[in-house]
Amino acid sequence: MTIDNFIVRPMNRSEIDLAITWAATEGWNPGRYDAESFYQADKNGFLLGELNGEPVGCISAIAYDQHSG
Repeated sequence: MTIDNFIVRPMNRSEIDLAITWAATEGWNPGRYDAESFYQADKNGFLLGELNGEPVGCISAIAYDQHSG
């Protein structure tokens, strides 16, 4: 693997549903409306890692306002 094969970019809304599915598969307990609520709070707070064009990881860091997240 080289750095050229891996990118991190903002998620679109449908990819956030993929992240919620991954979380549930791993045993997390995402709430029924978590994805939409967090997306509305901070549309830029979701990042997707892709390797060779395929999603391989994700992270979210939601800003609620200028002082908390």
